[in-house]
Amino acid sequence: MVVAIGVSYVGPVRGYLAQRSELRSEQLALIALEAKRDRLAGQLDSLRQVPVLEARARELGMFRPGERAFRVVGLERRRPRPAPKPAAGGGHGGVFSWIPRPF
Repeated sequence: MVVAIGVSYVGPVRGYLAQRSELRSEQLALIALEAKRDRLAGQLDSLRQVPVLEARARELGMFRPGERAFRVVGLERRRPRPAPKPAAGGGHGGVFSWIPRPF
């Protein structure tokens, strides 16, 4: 009788422990999501500040009433030319230049 009662408690205890483990992992996920929410709320608050809004609007080409807009042409950044690739064999030339270098 005692063995039957003990066996009947194994299933519910196992279920309880599994739910407890799942609850702990869900609580950790909740903490991570709350931290992300707080970080995003902070970013949103910083974006609502007037200097930030003005800087973003100017990046889009907007300007305040009464200001004059000028466009300067010819100041685009030029990409540097890629460095020339060395010739096969290390570029040393000579009699043994046809042998590939091990490193």
